[in-house]
Amino acid sequence: MEFIGREKELDELNKLYCEDAFQLFVLYGRRRVGKTTLLNEFCKGKRAIFYSAEQSNRKLNLEKFSERVFEYYGESMLEPFSSWTNAISYIDNRQQNERLILVLDEFPYLVRKDRALLSELQHLIDHTLQTGRLFIILCGSYMGFMEKEVLGAKSPLFGRRTAQLHMKTFDYKTAASFMQGYTNEEKLMLYGAFGGTPLYLNQIRAGESFEENVRRAYLNVTAYLYEEPLLLLRQEVQEVGVYSAVIEAIAGGASKSNEISTKIGEESAKCLKYINALCELGILYKEAPFGEKQPSRKTLYGISDFMFRFWYRYVFPNRTLVETGADEVIWKKRIEGNYSEYMGIVFEKVCGDYLLRKNALGELPILFTDIGRWWGSSSDAADKNQVEIDLVAKDGTDYMFCECKWKNEKTDLAVLKRLQEKADVFSKKRNRSFFVLFSKSGFTDAVLEEAEKNPSVVLVGLDDLFL
Repeated sequence: MEFIGREKELDELNKLYCEDAFQLFVLYGRRRVGKTTLLNEFCKGKRAIFYSAEQSNRKLNLEKFSERVFEYYGESMLEPFSSWTNAISYIDNRQQNERLILVLDEFPYLVRKDRALLSELQHLIDHTLQTGRLFIILCGSYMGFMEKEVLGAKSPLFGRRTAQLHMKTFDYKTAASFMQGYTNEEKLMLYGAFGGTPLYLNQIRAGESFEENVRRAYLNVTAYLYEEPLLLLRQEVQEVGVYSAVIEAIAGGASKSNEISTKIGEESAKCLKYINALCELGILYKEAPFGEKQPSRKTLYGISDFMFRFWYRYVFPNRTLVETGADEVIWKKRIEGNYSEYMGIVFEKVCGDYLLRKNALGELPILFTDIGRWWGSSSDAADKNQVEIDLVAKDGTDYMFCECKWKNEKTDLAVLKRLQEKADVFSKKRNRSFFVLFSKSGFTDAVLEEAEKNPSVVLVGLDDLFL
């Protein structure tokens, strides 16, 4: 399989490797995001011991790790190492004159069954490893665990890491590398269904239409993605049914914690525990209106991964139909007429990623430091209507206000005027303001003329997103 889209991360790892000093690299991110693929690519042509931990106890993991170590050194194992300290010290002693990469994949599995391992590693690093040549990589998928137990201030390993990487799914532009031969509109539609996870993007078949890809990959009982979200949940949580119900409620439109708890019939406090666990796994995200700190009374929840969102929106509620071979009916009656509405949130994410990329290149009217959605109401006592702005970005008191339109008609001047009005509801204490319109179907002549004479108006069409 071709290595796509992680060239920068690979380059950073290789730079650290070339320093030829002790390294403790922490790599974490959602399952299927490509962490192991990146590590395998990094280890090519280098001396490496790669151990993927299992969900068993300390004794069995240590035995299997011992087998892997002795196998690497071409020795027979008379008996396994008695502790992780002994095992890692043995490797460190053998590698005094030569660089070696030691990968502990699925690291949370080891620590959950052996809490002392973190302290053992801390002691080893402080007293022996930091003067050696080992390149240790701790890799994990449970993001909340990795952030708290490995990177957190209360972790025994705090301050010992030499580098870290939170590995995320591909943005729309990198994901499009898996979609050769499609129009830009089709690429974004495929991104909305398959997301930015490499393994899921590999399910897309060139030469098939969007409909054909969806029906083959999702609406078929033998398809790889047909059971994928439930299989992933079973690896991480006990009460799969309740967690699944939470995600389904959000996919169906519930976004506040009280709405979700009502929909699934659980108490608010208990429901919030499930929601927070899913956030820690990277399956859900939470957001407050732009400019407000977490936690906020206005906090909303959404589904991070578009594959999960698509599956819970269109597959999970229709599984009985899928199992009776009704894929064509599901497409026509459930997906085809509804997908444009589904793409609204997808397009907002695409536009946000576009702005982040352009901001990093210094190609926007401002160099923003914060970006996000905003919703709220006017401070005017006479007007308490709720207002939403798709994206707000700021640099000091300079702002960009953005509207993202995934519609089949051209965006007209009324959209621009309304955005300018909403900006005043957001705040009138502004220095420079820029108004960015993103449109799938282009712009009317009136909007084009306004942008021509008004430098504060920026227009971004579908093809511009891929430049």
